[in-house]
Amino acid sequence: MTPMKKQCPLGEQHPLSEKEEERIYRWIVHGEAEKADAEAWRQYQNWLQESPARAHKASQVDGVWNHPEFEKAARLIGSTLPLDTATPRRYRNPWYLAAAAAGFLVAITVSLLQPSNPSTDAGNRLYATERQQTSRNALADGSTLDMSAQSRVAVDFSERERRIRLYDGEARFTVAKDRQRPFVVESRQASVKALGTVFNVDQRGDITELTVLEGLVSAHPLNRPDKTQHVAAGERVRISGNAIGPVQKFDLHNYSDWLQGLVQVENIRLEELLVEFNRYSDTPLIAGDRHTRNLRVGGTFDLKDIHTNLQILATLHGLTISDSGDEIVLRSNGNSTHSSL
Repeated sequence: MTPMKKQCPLGEQHPLSEKEEERIYRWIVHGEAEKADAEAWRQYQNWLQESPARAHKASQVDGVWNHPEFEKAARLIGSTLPLDTATPRRYRNPWYLAAAAAGFLVAITVSLLQPSNPSTDAGNRLYATERQQTSRNALADGSTLDMSAQSRVAVDFSERERRIRLYDGEARFTVAKDRQRPFVVESRQASVKALGTVFNVDQRGDITELTVLEGLVSAHPLNRPDKTQHVAAGERVRISGNAIGPVQKFDLHNYSDWLQGLVQVENIRLEELLVEFNRYSDTPLIAGDRHTRNLRVGGTFDLKDIHTNLQILATLHGLTISDSGDEIVLRSNGNSTHSSL
């Protein structure tokens, strides 16, 4: 593990109002997400991206809600209630579970923030990195899990399957061959299956990007297993919850990523690139307007020099940079007249 400078938890830097927290719980816990149309999804995601603290809180709540231990906790709590109110969320969205989620969030967050111990020979555990921190972890099956900064991963190995849940961030998987137990990685949007291979999974907002460095994997949108796509070494693909994009080829010999302290992107939205930068930035970075969020950008950026990266982007795309001390906001020139970097 490579320790970096200790960061104050985001929630302590920018505490949310009760109204903000209520909106997040309504969306994730009380079922508004399941009833929302495409426009409501866009509005909610844009609202989250306006504040790193909102996005951080939503990520925590979503991770806890989808954690395998939560259903067990919910059933225990629900055992003293009428049978129909103890039904898991995939069937119902009972309001009483909000309190359970809040309590469980505190407990599981403490567990997630404990430093990982690669020498522990366990098939089921949680791993987490903080901002500006990376880690390498030896898994019980002989595979290796490399985690980028601000990432969270749950490992659940059984006799039939090796299942990984990427709650947040980015990870590279070097998979030990085991024909009897497929190696499955799930993000919020995608499911990836392999036997023995090397691949990278990067969850950025509402997109998961899969990059294969060795071997062959199959992938499909989490909600559409019928849309399975095979991806080979030297190929990458972007996946949303319901769709998978075209397979794109890249040069394996010139490939670099966060393990080399770099991020290479091609024709992605600036908002996505800021997700990458925020894992390594001392100060939260925000795209301050719709035009800036949707700018298409590309290039190779040094994750150890976020300041220079912002200056390059500002010069190339006519942006201004405002630094309040608490956050750094990028805006198109038509939306701001102040630059302090």
